[in-house]
This record gives sequence, C-alpha cells and structure tokens, in this order.
Amino acid sequence: MTHPSNADPADGSDSPVPPELEQGPSISRILRWLGDPLPGYAMSDERFTGEDIHDYRPTLRPPVPILTVLDDGSREHGEELRIRTEWFSIGRTTGTLVLPNDPSISGSHAEIRRVPWKGGYQWHLHDVGSINGTFVRSSRSVFHESTVVIIGARRFRLRNPLRPAAQPVSSSDTNLLDAVEMPETVWPVLIEASGKPGALQLPLRSDSATIGRVDGGADIELDDPLVADQHATLKRQRDGSWLLEADYTRNGVWVSINSIMLTSNCFFRLGEQQFRFVIP
Repeated sequence: MTHPSNADPADGSDSPVPPELEQGPSISRILRWLGDPLPGYAMSDERFTGEDIHDYRPTLRPPVPILTVLDDGSREHGEELRIRTEWFSIGRTTGTLVLPNDPSISGSHAEIRRVPWKGGYQWHLHDVGSINGTFVRSSRSVFHESTVVIIGARRFRLRNPLRPAAQPVSSSDTNLLDAVEMPETVWPVLIEASGKPGALQLPLRSDSATIGRVDGGADIELDDPLVADQHATLKRQRDGSWLLEADYTRNGVWVSINSIMLTSNCFFRLGEQQFRFVIP
C-alpha cells in the first residue's frame, strides 16, 4: 500500500516529500525543508545565544510600575496595583487607593508622581502633609534636624544641642558655632519621638555607636523583639552630622521623607502599612 506521505503534492508538482519526513517529521526538519519560513526561529544550530535575546520593552509609552500593598508579615506578597497614570494618591478616606482600616494613615497621606527625565521617566513619592509621616526603608541616611527614623517598634530623632533653634533671626546675627569644629565634650541625644512619659533618651558619647537588641552586644540596646542583635550603626561625620547605616535585617530601618525618587525595587511605609514598588 502506498504510504500517505508518498501521495502526489496537492499543487500537482512532482516534487516528492523528502525521505527524512517519512521517519517521523519534526519541526526543525519541516522548517529546513520549507526554507525556514519563520524569521527568527532558532533551529538546532541555535543561531541566537541567550545574551542576544532581550525582553520586550515599550518605547512609546512609560513603563508600568507595580505597587504591592504588602500582606502583614510579608515583603513579597500582597495586593498588586498597576500605576498607569501620572499621579497616584493614597489615603485613609480619599485617593486612588483608600485604606480605611489604618487610623494612623491620614485622610490624604501621600502621592506617587510620574515625571519625565532625560528621555525617560522617574517616579517620586511625596508626603502631602500627613500627621504621622511617610517613611522609606533605607540603608544609609543623614540625620537632619527634622529626621525621624523607625527602628523596631519605636520612632527616634536626634537632638543636637549645637544646632541653632529654628526661629527667625535678624540679618546682623551670625552663627558662632562651626559644626566642623564641634567641641568634643558636647554630644547629641537620640530621643524617642513619642512624647510620652518615660520616652527613651540615649546620649551619644563616641563617634560611632551600634544599635541592637538587649543582650545582643550593641552599644545601644533596645528591649524590642523587632530589633536584631546588630540592627544599625550611628557614625559621626567630619562636618558634625550623623550618618545612620542599617544592617541587613528582617525589619530594617525606615526614614521619614518629604519627597524622594523611588528606585526600581524599594519599600515605603504609611502608618502601619508597608508597600513595595517595582519598575519592571
């Protein structure tokens, strides 16, 4: 009996089917016989290496960042939202995203704004006058006069007695304190920013101080299960400012901001809700 593969071609030509197709046709054999009609199809010769292949990216529209409202206790999972607009607002009572279950979030708390930059785009996080502040997870940050940091379950600020008070001064006044020549006998105090009776006040007495959990061997010990044994380090700079460097810990260090550019994979916090921001 004549095998179906030996039947005459439907177009009436007398071109036989190559013998190798009778042995079980494969995609690579068919494409080789047809002259590779699909451009870019990599056959067995693997004409394209992995390094030559790039994932598709849009060129006429902005990328679409993914904002994840993180589940409690997770840094990966949660409710994912795509940001396709120039601005995206978050609040307890109003906004693109409303979170009514957290009383520590202001009615209108923060905004994410997309701005053009050097032929591309940036996304900036802005606090819009919230009561409890907007915080980003940070590895290093300079302590400014208004900076508040969250370490574990507590909020701290640095009270520096050498900094002049924030009050109006006349044009004839001069600042007699040069931070570069800070007296060795005067030190700032790390204070708990709760304002409650018994709030912690931790004087700094060296150019470097580690912060960690009780019995963890740090210079400043906090009785807090959210704090690692070695959680962060405070370092005095040559100009008299103080730098806070966070170790890589589960709960991290969070620093207050008014406005900041969001990087491609970062975390921020409003009230007790944490967020992850990713630019694909």
